[in-house]
Amino acid sequence: MIDSAGAGGSRPVHVVYLRYWREWLRAYWARLLLVLALMLVVGVAGAGYAKFMERAISALESGDASVAYWGPAGIIALTCVKGLCDYARKSLVNLVVSKIQAAMQSKMYRSLLFMDLSSLLAESPASLSVRFSADLQVARNSISELVGVLSAVLTILATLAIMASIDWVMTIAIVAIFALAIAPVGFVGTRIKRISAWTQREIAGMTAAVHEGLSGIRMIRTYRLESRLQASADRAFLRLRKLNVSLENRRLSVAPLIEVLGGFAIAALILLVSYRISAGALDLAGFVGLLTGFGVIMNPAQKLGAAYTVAKQGQAAFERVFGLFDSRNMIRDGTREFAPGERARGAIRFVDVDFVYPDGFHAVKKLRFDIEPGRTFAFVGRSGAGKSTVFNLIPRLFDVSGGCIEIDGADIRDYTLAALRDQISVVSQESVLLNGTVLENIAFGSSGATGEAVIAAARSAGAHEFIKKLPDGYETMVEPAQQAFSGGEKQRLSIARAILRDAPILLLDEPTSALDARSESVIREALSRLASSRTTLVIAHRLSTILDADQIVVMDAGKIVDQGTHQELLERGGTYAELYNLQFEPRALPKNDRLPVPSRIEDRKDSQSFLSRLARFLGA
Repeated sequence: MIDSAGAGGSRPVHVVYLRYWREWLRAYWARLLLVLALMLVVGVAGAGYAKFMERAISALESGDASVAYWGPAGIIALTCVKGLCDYARKSLVNLVVSKIQAAMQSKMYRSLLFMDLSSLLAESPASLSVRFSADLQVARNSISELVGVLSAVLTILATLAIMASIDWVMTIAIVAIFALAIAPVGFVGTRIKRISAWTQREIAGMTAAVHEGLSGIRMIRTYRLESRLQASADRAFLRLRKLNVSLENRRLSVAPLIEVLGGFAIAALILLVSYRISAGALDLAGFVGLLTGFGVIMNPAQKLGAAYTVAKQGQAAFERVFGLFDSRNMIRDGTREFAPGERARGAIRFVDVDFVYPDGFHAVKKLRFDIEPGRTFAFVGRSGAGKSTVFNLIPRLFDVSGGCIEIDGADIRDYTLAALRDQISVVSQESVLLNGTVLENIAFGSSGATGEAVIAAARSAGAHEFIKKLPDGYETMVEPAQQAFSGGEKQRLSIARAILRDAPILLLDEPTSALDARSESVIREALSRLASSRTTLVIAHRLSTILDADQIVVMDAGKIVDQGTHQELLERGGTYAELYNLQFEPRALPKNDRLPVPSRIEDRKDSQSFLSRLARFLGA
């Protein structure tokens, strides 16, 4: 599981912000100095209101008529300077945090691309995508708000300095009262951080549920599961609503809390002012100046009071984002390379290979087999037998837990990942198309491939005819979200990609599973030509695709239970013969006679018998 701090969190709030400063914000130090300068101007301009009002009242008391001219002009000037500088400050901060957010999204995506696969698969794609949007947005907002808080602090300090020049005793009293006013905010902030962490996780879960529900809409409607999924989604929405209400209520409570305490502060100040005026230590002009200063610092003080809650909310988001950054890939790169133009011969050897998934599932146990270059090995067995794990181990998507895998006599862990994976082509059950043209999709993984080579590969894969009928042919844009291609068409594009890559090792995971009978025949011929001079490993559930394999490896519970040619395995009986009989019509044969060409399941008349045998085979 990708590391992220718990709901409560044990690290001090400043730790994540110091890291943000070191790794991201410090690079913009020049712009931040400009931001600081603008903050100082805003603070001084805001504080100037108090001194300006004191001077204006003094002028009025002394009968200076010129105050009617310079008074309004001064207020307008202070307002304009403060407003323009504050806008410039906010715009500059927005630019900086936007750049950092984009850079963090890029790093997050890179982290996911190169992350240890076991960690990556422990969290749903929908949940991970929330970190790109909700988490980073919360983190960004917290930085913007905290920079605003720094501006508020400067305004408060400048205003207090002006107020102290008017009456330092009253200023100290105001500071003391404000210190008492913001004291309760710490408790509220801690609770907000905890609820914010819960909310972000709930958003991730809700997003995953919505994504999974919509992606499986055909099955859901066929089985009439709409009501069940709606009820499940409504429960998620309700939990999220309660968390949002709780989070917003606590956040909203900060300003009224400070305002109420501010009311008590004003009452106390009136008493103190009355005492100071009666004692002759403060005149009317000074009183107005202090009152103006008090009004100036009220709004910044509310921001200062909310700073802790904002910081705690941002901390929860940063911990989830940094948790992703800190997830380490356990697959370590080797140093062995192939010489320029050199290709692997394709000899593959499994030597007592064990693999245990992070959750403790022992997927393969003491696997031992040798594949000579250019030969085809097929792997069959029940679901969970370990076939896909074998395929995952060869390109080092996972590393073995015990034993070793060798290619051309060298441990695959000695090769660089790039050198190893350049020798491998994969065609899986799930054909993956990326944003780009059809030509680019076929050429992915084959740098420098010419258009003619792409077209030749498409012809070999039986894809050329349907590509020509597309609006822009090979230049037609592929948009995976729009489902513009059928399953068979996507599979043929994937096969064309493998043909073009021309790697010495082929991993075929049910490569014809999405094709009709006619297309399957074309593709099987293409793959047969392609595999003739390459080491080919095939996972097959449709045994008609592997009858000509050099060796068929039968797996069960992570072990090899039988191995041989199709004919040898049938003669020995066992798991393979049982699977074969499930898929093909058994016929009465003279003893020791040769087996006939099998007929398809579709031609079976006794479907009930087939289903019952299938259930027994699957362990139902």
